[in-house]
Amino acid sequence: MPTTASPNRPLHPRRSRVCYVFLVILTLIFIIAVGFLITWLVTKPKKLHYSLENASVQNFNLTDDNHMSATFKLTIQSHNPNHRISVYYNSVEIYVKFKDQTLAFDTMEPFHQPRMNVTQIDDTLVAQNVAVSKSNGKDLRDQHSLGKIELEVYVKAKVRFKVAVWKSSHRTAHIKCSHATVYLSQSNKSLNSSCEADI
Repeated sequence: MPTTASPNRPLHPRRSRVCYVFLVILTLIFIIAVGFLITWLVTKPKKLHYSLENASVQNFNLTDDNHMSATFKLTIQSHNPNHRISVYYNSVEIYVKFKDQTLAFDTMEPFHQPRMNVTQIDDTLVAQNVAVSKSNGKDLRDQHSLGKIELEVYVKAKVRFKVAVWKSSHRTAHIKCSHATVYLSQSNKSLNSSCEADI
């Protein structure tokens, strides 16, 4: 006697489950994409801008065996042009470099930058008997004889963004102020230098 298939028995139960999971995933992706789009349209995020407003060096000394001591005073300006986004700087590290060699390093206390705000970051970094390479020692002497040194100021910071009650996850900001002219004379100030930021 021939057998007949039951009319209530699904022919492809596995395929039905796969289609259901696929539809759920597509729906979630769509909801997330719409959420990001709405957030972007509401906040209209703008890039943060940084500049090195002033820099000077005091007590500069370079020994014959290429050990350097100096005090660097810096003013970095941070501009947040956003109307709805504030920034939390949870850790800030500042480096003074000469041809990719670190001369001085310092850390700063965490701070919060409100919306539509310009914040001045003042810091003093001390280099104490830092060994520099022979070629860098020669270049430092040559520039010192001209009364100015061309340095690089580098900032590494852990930041979070806040929109209303929502806070983003931590991101690392890399801020580089290249070709900063630092004068050894108290009567001169460094040229205003724009900085590149990668967040």
